[in-house]
Amino acid sequence: MRILIATFVAAGLMAFTAAPALAADPVTGLVKADPQPAAESLNPGLGVTYYAGVFNSTDEIPGWAEYKKGKKGEPILMLDYNVGDGEVLTSGRVDEVAADIRGFIRFDTAGTYVMAMQSNDGVDLTIGGKSIIKDTEVHADRFSELVPVEITEPGWYPFHLLYFEKRVTSTVELFWNPPGDGGTMDFVPAEAFAHIP
Repeated sequence: MRILIATFVAAGLMAFTAAPALAADPVTGLVKADPQPAAESLNPGLGVTYYAGVFNSTDEIPGWAEYKKGKKGEPILMLDYNVGDGEVLTSGRVDEVAADIRGFIRFDTAGTYVMAMQSNDGVDLTIGGKSIIKDTEVHADRFSELVPVEITEPGWYPFHLLYFEKRVTSTVELFWNPPGDGGTMDFVPAEAFAHIP
C-alpha cells in the first residue's frame, strides 16, 4: 500500500511529492504521560539541548552527552525545517551539531495516525516509549517509511527525537495523517507539541 504525501507550500518552502512505502506493521502499545501534564506547566514547542561535534549516527549522541555539556536552545515550535545550508534548528550553527529534543506530543483522538519524517542527516524518534522512526546514519534528504501508529487513548505522550547534521544541508520535518483525515500528510502542527521547561 502506498499513500501520497501531497505537494504543499508551508512557510515559503515547497515540500516534496513522494509516495513512500507503508510500514508493514503498526506501532502499538504507546504509553501516555502519567500523570498527564497540567496545562499551566506546559510551554509551547519542544525543549532542545545541542551538542557541537562531528556525528555519523544518532547512536553516538547519548554517549557524547555523558561527557560533554550540552547547550540549551530556544524551543522548537514545529518540526518543519528544510533549510539547505542555513542554521540547524535553533542551534546557531550551520554544521556539525546534534540535537536531543524532548517534550510531549498530543493526540486528540484515538485511532491510527500515519507518521513520516524527512531528514538530513540522522533521526531516531520515540513516542510513548516506542520507536517510531529510525534513520540513524548520514544521508541526503529522504523520507522515512509511512508508519501507522495506533493511539488507544487521546492525550499527551512523551516525545523524544535524536537528530544530527554533519555537513552542508539540514532537514528535519515531521508529518502525520490523523484518523479519518483522508490520504494527505501534513506537518504535525505547533499546537500538538509542548514541553515543561
